[in-house]
Parts: sequence; C-alpha cells; structure tokens
Amino acid sequence: MEEEKKKSRFHVPGKWRRRFVRIVAVIIGLYILLLVSLSIYVSSSKERLLGFLNAKMKETILGELKINNADITIWRTFPDIGITLENVTISDSFYHRPFIKAEEITARAGFIGLLGNRLKIGSVTVKNAVLHSFTDANGYSNNYVLMPHKKDTANAGKSKKPIVLKNFNLENVTVVLEDVIRKKRYAGRIDDADVDMRFTGSKYHITFDEDLMLRGLGFNLPQGYWLENQRIQAKWKLIYDTSGVLTINESKVKIQGQPFLIKGEFDFKRKSQFHIDASTKGIEYASALTILKPKTRNRLDKINLTEPVDVNVSLTGPLAKKGDPAVKVDFVTTENNITTPVVNLTNCSFKGNYSNQVDSRIAPNDSNSKIIVTGFTSNWGQIKMSTPTIAITNLSKPTIQFEFNTACTMAQLDETLLSETFDFTEGSAKLYLAYNGPLIPDPSLLNLLNAKIEIENGTMVYVPRNITFSSCNGAIAIAGNTLAMNNFRCNVNASRFTVNINGSDLNRYSKKEAGKASINCSVYSPSVDLNDFKTLFANKGAAKIKKKGGVGSVITSVDDALENGDMHVILKADKVALHNFKATNVNASMLFEDNDWGIQKASLQHADGSFDLSAKVHQVNNNYHQAVVNADLSQINVKKLFYAFDNFGQTSITSGNLQGIMNAKANLAVGVNNAGKLLTNSLNGKLYFSLKNAALTNFKPLLNIQQYVFKNRDLNNVQFAELKDTFDIKNGDVYIRRMPVQSSAITMYIEGVYSTANRTDILIQVPLSSLTNKPGDKDFKKIDRDKLNDPGRSINLRAKDGDDGQIKISLDLFNKYKREKRRKQREKDKE
Repeated sequence: MEEEKKKSRFHVPGKWRRRFVRIVAVIIGLYILLLVSLSIYVSSSKERLLGFLNAKMKETILGELKINNADITIWRTFPDIGITLENVTISDSFYHRPFIKAEEITARAGFIGLLGNRLKIGSVTVKNAVLHSFTDANGYSNNYVLMPHKKDTANAGKSKKPIVLKNFNLENVTVVLEDVIRKKRYAGRIDDADVDMRFTGSKYHITFDEDLMLRGLGFNLPQGYWLENQRIQAKWKLIYDTSGVLTINESKVKIQGQPFLIKGEFDFKRKSQFHIDASTKGIEYASALTILKPKTRNRLDKINLTEPVDVNVSLTGPLAKKGDPAVKVDFVTTENNITTPVVNLTNCSFKGNYSNQVDSRIAPNDSNSKIIVTGFTSNWGQIKMSTPTIAITNLSKPTIQFEFNTACTMAQLDETLLSETFDFTEGSAKLYLAYNGPLIPDPSLLNLLNAKIEIENGTMVYVPRNITFSSCNGAIAIAGNTLAMNNFRCNVNASRFTVNINGSDLNRYSKKEAGKASINCSVYSPSVDLNDFKTLFANKGAAKIKKKGGVGSVITSVDDALENGDMHVILKADKVALHNFKATNVNASMLFEDNDWGIQKASLQHADGSFDLSAKVHQVNNNYHQAVVNADLSQINVKKLFYAFDNFGQTSITSGNLQGIMNAKANLAVGVNNAGKLLTNSLNGKLYFSLKNAALTNFKPLLNIQQYVFKNRDLNNVQFAELKDTFDIKNGDVYIRRMPVQSSAITMYIEGVYSTANRTDILIQVPLSSLTNKPGDKDFKKIDRDKLNDPGRSINLRAKDGDDGQIKISLDLFNKYKREKRRKQREKDKE
C-alpha cells in the first residue's frame, strides 16, 4: 500500500510529459534554426565581416598587415562568432621584418558588435608565433606598428570605437625585445599563458597565468643575461594605468620550481624605470646563482653553500637607458657549509646583504659591488670560529676580508691545517687568522694573510725527519708572506731549545719563481745531545699526503718553504754531546738547502783545545751522505780526541795508549750512513798535523820490536819529539810520507800505509847507530832531518796487518818493502 502511495506521489500524467517533450523539441528546433540562420547570414556576409575585421585591425595598427587565410564560424563558438586567422604577419615599413608572425590567431567576437561599429572580442588565442621588437643602432624602432592611425581631422567629431579584448591566450609564442643603442635584449618562449583583463576607470586589472622558458634578461647585454634559461611559472596580478604605470601586486612565481613572491612597478613614461621586490625561502645557493648574470655568477661560484638560504631581492633600473639595474639582496641561513678557495667551514649561521651599487655616484656594476656577512659563526674542522663581519668586495676582481679568533687543541689544529710537514699531536693553541686579498687559490694569498698560532705545552712531529718537538710554548706568526717565531721554546728528548725564526718569500717555491724561500733561524740550547738528531742522516720520510682544503695553498707554501727553501740556522749551545764526544761553547752557522745542509762556520771547545770547522753534507741517496769537512784543531789533547771519536774506527792505536797535544788542519771528505756513522773506508783528504809531547804507552806493536832489538830498553812508555808532517788519506788508508820519529827509546824512520781495512804496510827503518844509544845519551827531542833519506846502515822492520786484524811487526831482511815500492812505481809510470 505504501509503495503505491509513493508511486502515485511521483507520477506525472502522460499529457504533461508530452507537453514537456514538445517544449524541449521546440527550443532545440529554434536553436538549430537560429544557428542555421546566423550561419547563412555569416556565410553570406563573410566578405563584409572579414573586411570589417580587417578594417578594425588596420585602424589599430600602423604596420603592414598580411593574413594568408581567414575563416569565420558560429557553430563551435555560439553565441559568439569564431574568427580564425592563419599565417598572420605584421611588419614594419622600413626593414619589412615581421614584428609579429603567427601561424594561427583565433578569436571569439560578440555577434552584436559585428553588426555595429564596436568590436567586442571575448578572447584571443595566438599559437606558434614570434614577436620581435627591435631598435637599431640609428634609433629606428619597429614598435610603431601597433600604434593606431592618426585621427582624420575631417572626421574628428566622429569617435572610433575601439576593439575591446577581455581574454588572451598564448601557446608557443617566442618574444624578443632588443635595443641596440641601450644594449638591452630580453627573450623568452611562452609555452602557455592565459591573460584576463578587466577595464575599470583608467586602469586595466590583469591576471596573467604563464608558463615561460626565459632565455634571459639582458639589461646590459655585454655583461650577459640575468635569469638565463630559466623556467618561470607565474600567476601575475597586474594593474596597468593608462598614464603608463604597470603595477605588479604580490604574485606567486616559480623560477625553476623555486617559489617566489614578487611585486613591483614599471613606469613607462614619467620615470622610465622599474622596481621589483622578490623573496623566497630555502633556495639552493647554486640555484640562486643561476638567476644572476654570467660574470657575477662565475665569480660567486668560487664560494659554495651546501644548504638553502632565505633571500629578499630588490631591483631598480632604467627602462630607456642602458646599464644594469641596482640590485640589493638580503640573505640569512643557519647550519650551512661553506667552501671557498681560502677556507672551508661547516655548521655556519649568518645573515648578510649584497649590493652592486656601493657608491651611489657610480652606476651599478660588479666593480661597485659588495657582500657583507654579519653575525658569522661556524666550525673550521673541529675548531669553533666566529667573527662579526666578513666582506667580499668588487666582484669584477673579488677580494675577501675576514678576521677570526679562536682556541682549540693541537689535534684539532692538525686536522684543520693539513700540513704535510708537521703533525700537531698534543697541547692547546690559540688561533688568529685574518685576510684581506683576492678570492683565489693562489700562493699570492700569503702576501696578504696574517695568521698567528700561540701554542701551549704542545707536541709537534717534523714528519720528513721524524723529529718530535715536545713541551712547545710560544707563537708562530705568518704575516705578509713572512714567517716568524719569537722565543719559541721546545724540547727534543733531553735537549732544550729556544728558537727565533724569521722567514721571507714563502710563496716563491709554489709560484716557481727564481730563488727560494729564505728562513733565518736562531737557536739556543744549554745542552744538545746529537743522538736526538741522527734522523738528519736517515732516509727522508715521505710527507703525508693530505687532502688540501681551506687554506690548503697557504699551508702548502709553508710546507714547501720548510722542505725546499733555504734555512739558515745560527746555533749557540753551552754543551753538545754525541756518544763520547763532548764539546762546550758551541757556536755554529748552518745552512739547509733542499737535500743538502752544511756548517758554514763553527767553533767549539773540545779535548782541552778548540775546533774551528766548516762542512757540507750532500744526500747522495736515501742511505748515503757525502760530507766535506775543513777543520782547524788547536791544542787538542789527542788522548781525549781518540776517545771522543771511538779511536776513529780502528783498534791499533787507541786512547788508552796515546798521549800528546795536537795542532792540525784537515781537508777531508767522508761518507755518512743513515744512522749518522762515519764510513772510514770512504775517507779521503789531507791532514796537516803537529803532535807535541807525544807518548805511546803499552803499544803492543812497539813492544813486539823487542823480539828483534832494544830488548833492554823500556818501550812501555815511549816519549816522542814533535811529530810534524802531512798525511794523505785515500779510501780510508793513511799514506805516511817518509818521516823521522825520534823518541826516548829509539830513533827510526817510517813510511807506508796505515789502514783500517787490513791493508796496513809500514816500513820502520831503525839506524844501527840508535842501537848503541842509550835513553839519556842525547836530547831525543832534536830530530836530525838531514839523515831522512840516508840514515846509514839500518835494520828494516815491516808492520802489516795480521790475520787477527792486529798489526804484526817482522824483519824485512831482504828489503822487500822497497823493492815492491819500486815495482809499483814502475807499473804506475807505464800507465
């Protein structure tokens, strides 16, 4: 029952349904009839309508208009008339170059407007077109083609009805605006745009949605394009006043996907300038750079920020004059990372601004630009740093200025400085770093860098020689390409030093200039153990290869100066020791050059006498050094001398059986191994000596003579008259020229070779006359050199090395020594 009631409630009687169908059919029929009638009218009036349209367009423009094909329809656009123009060209009358060239322009016009004199266009769509506005070098411009014809004075009273346009659509339209005189060029391709206009009073209210590929804005074309090859998607809110002012209300714009809010104003008449304000949050630094012109972009890309930045930009510039706009940028970021040719920083927070017109009297350009960073905090490696201001000036030749103060550990400093010459391991440091110079990774940075490191209880390792400096206290300063250390205190094991350094031209090596870096070093020590410096002769260790960053080029220059520069060292030590060698009042002037080092002049007290010497040590290879020594010894106790030098590597004559006071001059060359040990078989040179008050005690080879002669004489303690002669030294062998030896026990003449390599062969000629002399029979300190070549009848003894390495003395009954000597001389003469 209920269902029947519901059905009756919604039931429409059949007669009403039939009436409704008839009404709909009538409406449809009337619509079709109207369309057919209008279509017939349009078709019959097509030529008149097209002529009317053409006349209206020619009233609007002065250019040469050419339309290849035109069509009017009503079926798809009712109640408006659809107008399609194909291959439309509007050209100037001088160059006959197209101002506009479009494959297709479609429009929807009000039908009533076509019947009267007012053409009201609902919308226009332009597809696949090029708009090219230009001003040539003579000032000729094709912009006039869109200007209306001058009014006919005869018909001045009859006002022309304008074309009214409400909507405009663009698809694949390229726009080029260029001015040769003002060196301006703007170009882009509008892929899609929808423009709605509403005219109120004297203003056009415009909404403009666009998808644009901007080729670039050439405000000053020789400087390049701004916004080069940037995708722009915008919803512009514009107001154009008929007085010539275009206002951009705050509009949402995307540039390469980055959202911006942009507003501004273009005054095309009175001021002929524009002003734009833009802001964005979280823009990548690299993306921000792409907005700028190439020259500015290329200079700023020497700096890189890895995290986004919030930016506000203001541009003000001329429309009718050449030149760049004035640009002001405010920016802020937190927890960012910065890399520059000078320094790399992490966890950076700061704000700042940029202007390309620091001096308002000068036109905006890169040379008139400046970037100011304020409230800067960051980490340099593990070192926390802060500064109130960083300034980058003149982007045409960028310079950067900053000043940092901080404190850190030596380990943190090591990780930051990345020196390949020194490792900083323990202690603490205060760091001051200031720079005002070019923003380039070049050794010339050193000329303008000021750096100071104050070290407290530090430990440093000189890597190439593996020398550890401990308990370091003092300051190291780099200023104006110089290196300085004042009263720097440090220890090398038990040796304590106070060091003063003055270095110059630190960047010469890195710049490959003629000459080298020069470092002067003054060192004082109360006591030096040379055992701590044996590594000077060891294999030179390879410097650690560390990835350079930050002030890498600066540290490299310091490393190069230390490793490859010339270091002049003035050493003063109260005491110097090496094994048994002990010296006092040591003064030395040393020069270190590349792999060579030398003692230019040195003096010291040793063995109750004095040494004056000079030397040069050349590194032949990793395991061998060649040393050349010139020494002047005065009043030296030979017993102490032999003890100090471990008997010079031989065991025959030792400090235990030798006495005397020696004066000598030596010109020697000798090899030194990587342990700092003299290689006696490489010893060459000459020794000029005088030995006074000499004595041999318990000298076994001399005691062996008693097997043949002087059995009743005391040879345990033999005193000698002055021994004075020249020894030639070749490959460790001492060549003894024939010389008289007058002693308290014996008179003899000796000649031959004394060797530390089992080549000893010495002739000892004992005159028979000395056999009858008793120790007191004459003054043994008087030497009769007249008998040097002919001492009379003699006993010949020969001293040679035995199998046990000890010198053995035997009779030379048949004078073999002299015969062998003559034979060797003849063989030498034949050569």
